[in-house]
Amino acid sequence: MIIGPCTVVTGGPAPAVLDDAAVRVVGAHIAQVGPAGSIAAAHPDDTLWPARGHVLLPGLIDAHAHLARHLARGLALRSRDAWDRYDAALSPDDVHWAVVAALVEGLRHGVTTVCDFHRSPGCLDRALPEIVAAATKVGVRVATCYGACESDPPAAREAAFDESAAFARDLARRRSGRLRGMVGVRAGTLAGLDRLVHRSLEAAGTSQAVHVDLVLDATPAERWPDALWPPGALPAMWAHAERAPRGLLGAVQARGDALSATGIAAAAALGLETDLAWGSDAGLHAPPAPDASHAAGADRMQVEAHYARVWVHGARWAAEPFGRGIGTIAPGAPADLMLVDYRPATEFSSATVFDHLWSGLLRAPVAGVMVCGEVLVDNGQVVSVDEREVAARARECAARVWTRLDVDAHRPMTRPMGTQR
Repeated sequence: MIIGPCTVVTGGPAPAVLDDAAVRVVGAHIAQVGPAGSIAAAHPDDTLWPARGHVLLPGLIDAHAHLARHLARGLALRSRDAWDRYDAALSPDDVHWAVVAALVEGLRHGVTTVCDFHRSPGCLDRALPEIVAAATKVGVRVATCYGACESDPPAAREAAFDESAAFARDLARRRSGRLRGMVGVRAGTLAGLDRLVHRSLEAAGTSQAVHVDLVLDATPAERWPDALWPPGALPAMWAHAERAPRGLLGAVQARGDALSATGIAAAAALGLETDLAWGSDAGLHAPPAPDASHAAGADRMQVEAHYARVWVHGARWAAEPFGRGIGTIAPGAPADLMLVDYRPATEFSSATVFDHLWSGLLRAPVAGVMVCGEVLVDNGQVVSVDEREVAARARECAARVWTRLDVDAHRPMTRPMGTQR
């Protein structure tokens, strides 16, 4: 398949902008990038995916998500206990349709790879197969795990480790290019984190990555042990870097692990001193737009750090489980791509691409998405699933979950504007 003619942004740490270009895809990988006319003339029998007037970019990597929490929208959950009750109320069917709906939302924003952290104590041994089935249905890449939590009883923690490790081994045997299993941990104290990370690395061995969901109430100055990782352990993904002690941040980056943060404020606090990837957590499955209130005063370092957060640091981690070159448009890279309808009125080039991303490119409508060489969104329409069915099934599941939580779905969450107490 040939995608073009279009403007191609190659991605990577130093993205190039190619005008009137095309990308030739063979199987699941990119075979050629170059002038549209030359590629089309050399391969006249290839299928053409018309892209004139569009910008072609690498697909996005969401470095930390709770996909099954998609059905909580409208509940205004704030505390950790409230989220724990929600997780415990999920059934396997709820997990499946929540994940499908979340992945579809991400697909509509160009998200082609997701690193998911899951918990559902009511169906521990049935949840991960539902997540994988949902990812297969939508067609995106997903790395997932069942998280062992510091607050769990010891037997439940061990069951979580066993479930994640066994499921990851099963996925590895399937040799799917779009699915990976990990071992997950969540900790709220440094002592608990130290203990759980050691246990997770033991369970993961040298063939599985670890996904750490930090819920620490630590101060940045707290000490972190120097010796933590055994030889041969794969790079881990550490979510909520804003909660980590500075010693931990330095240690994980020195080892080659990845760090993610969710909100704009968290990224602003750490983004210029730490390599941060973007994660959606339980929020909107779309890349973060820059804070508009700071747009006029943004310096070059802020603009470039935002680009790296969205396109570089998550892709660097994803290259280990999903293939070298992911997050770039280059020969040999995985064919994970997004087409956006972006028609700027000013110069759009390698010299200005960071500023275009800061000021509008990230909010341009997504017209097409490809994962592993398969078109999943075409002309603005999701083609891998029926979105109406997904929405209907997700709403049915949400109603049941809300009922289990004793939530009156018809009760307004806020007072109508203009009313008095």
